[in-house]
Amino acid sequence: MTTDEALDFGEDPFQRTFGQLRGPVHWPSLTEDETHDRMQDLDEWVRNLVRRFAVEPRIIPPCWAQHGALVEILSALRDHERADYADTASPTAAMDFVRALHDAQIILAEHVAKTQCSVAGHRDDLIAPWPARKPSAPQSD
Repeated sequence: MTTDEALDFGEDPFQRTFGQLRGPVHWPSLTEDETHDRMQDLDEWVRNLVRRFAVEPRIIPPCWAQHGALVEILSALRDHERADYADTASPTAAMDFVRALHDAQIILAEHVAKTQCSVAGHRDDLIAPWPARKPSAPQSD
């Protein structure tokens, strides 16, 4: 072996556990192609989550992918699960995921309640317009 050849110590445990995921996904920073690829992966995971835990449509409606907030919450939950089930995770980490799922369901339900999306149909997010104004300097006391 020459000094120019890379040493091979076998499979990287992080790579084996997380694949290409090296940290949380910052969805606004992704290109259109990256978003498409990540959404395909997330969609598969969300469908599986809904089946595994019998999650109701009032928590995760079929149109979840059309709501940026739901995408980011579910993506964060998936990342949490991956970390909790890594080879290096604590034996109690599975319960951490269950708690995170519980918390996420509360947050998801709050967002879905704003649009009233259901199995019957999708409704766009209501985004209140902010009045146009010029930025002003901070006021001093």
